[in-house]
Amino acid sequence: MSDHAAALPLPSGAESSTADREALLEAGRLSSLGELVRGFAHEINNPLFGMLGLVELLLGESEAGTKSHERLLLARQSGLEIKRITHTLVEFARAESEAEKLVALQEVAQGVVELVRCTSAGKSVELRERYCREPLQVFGSPARLSQVFLSLLVNARQALPAGGTVTLQLEQDGDWAVAQCTDSGPGIEPEARAHLFEPFSTTKPGGTGLGLAASLEIARAHGGDLIALSSVAAGATFVLRLPIAEAR
Repeated sequence: MSDHAAALPLPSGAESSTADREALLEAGRLSSLGELVRGFAHEINNPLFGMLGLVELLLGESEAGTKSHERLLLARQSGLEIKRITHTLVEFARAESEAEKLVALQEVAQGVVELVRCTSAGKSVELRERYCREPLQVFGSPARLSQVFLSLLVNARQALPAGGTVTLQLEQDGDWAVAQCTDSGPGIEPEARAHLFEPFSTTKPGGTGLGLAASLEIARAHGGDLIALSSVAAGATFVLRLPIAEAR
């Protein structure tokens, strides 16, 4: 670790109890939100399928190369994009009722990155992925682990209102799977990132500190941990460590 980077201490004692309660509240809120998302996607998909069917019918009746045919192709492309987005949302919000199982961490990370790309209102932040070649498998809940990755990515994007890069990296460190989420961008002063380094007990209205508190509890429930690193040069980095399944 460089001289300019330091691991921030996590709360303990009474503060930890507060974080536990906040994490439970956040988990309940996310569960309710998941139900709403699934219903919302269902209401979108029904008319969407009818629209796509009609577009396909009109494409068959139109002459290739004409303006009307090209416009129908654009309409179909837009409809398929909506279908992809709703499918991604439903996959993320789907209830996870089964017991712990073997989870491919790369697949979880890729799914969450796709979700963020689909639902990102601002395209100014670039998402980069760096995954090791060897598969990283852990025991746990895909839904809960997805929640952790989503929280990390959302917080990293919040630190870059003027644009920049968020990098999600997965690697193996002995018996541990290590995920690092780092943000970097031009013109961001260290003070502008300060809100990220009070994540495990904050109740700030403009951030997702409760989401990070829940993420910390999820990481610990999976036998791992989550820490924040502060670096003037590299920006903000969150490090998630989980035991590899074979070593558990």
